[in-house]
Amino acid sequence: MYHARIFHSSVVLPDGTVFITGGQSYGVPFEDSTPQLTPELHDPTADRFFEQQPNSIVRVYHSLSLLLPDATVFNGGGGLCGTCTTNHFDAQIFTPSYLYDSQGNLAKRPSIQSVSASNVKVGDTITLQTDTGVSKASLVRYGTATHTVNTDQRRIPLTLSKKGSNRYSVTVPNESGVALPGFWMLFVMNEAGVPSVAKTIKVIL
Repeated sequence: MYHARIFHSSVVLPDGTVFITGGQSYGVPFEDSTPQLTPELHDPTADRFFEQQPNSIVRVYHSLSLLLPDATVFNGGGGLCGTCTTNHFDAQIFTPSYLYDSQGNLAKRPSIQSVSASNVKVGDTITLQTDTGVSKASLVRYGTATHTVNTDQRRIPLTLSKKGSNRYSVTVPNESGVALPGFWMLFVMNEAGVPSVAKTIKVIL
């Protein structure tokens, strides 16, 4: 990373990049000292970090970040020690660059119009219909975050098999230790890397 930090939040995004925000360069719980206001985006494929637009609110100990079904990131909280003067009872939404076109306007997004099943088991195949051609898909588990840590976070890249006009199938991994039971967000992405709004899929035993 460009900025050393502790007490920060990291969120895996539908395309496999990781959004990193908040924290302090020197960690002191319940204080806003030495804040890191510049988020970063990590591209694990290129093994590079990219600085993002600076934040205006300090997010440190007790803050959290969560991926939302519309592929934006909820980022809020911090402090929360009762009488602390550094309590942050607010939140913000980060809109990743993949939701904008080269002119800085909101990009046209693909849409998942239907899925063949919303409750699936490991190894099951799902058929989905989109409104336009897509090139990638992924499952991202709904997160549970506290104290800047998301202990339930994971992303599974899926292989798209074309079945017809804007019709595709994807197969849930056949390992329950990979596709854990619970709720997941199913995303598709077009050639430009723009993600859809997610459909919710429940993996059951």
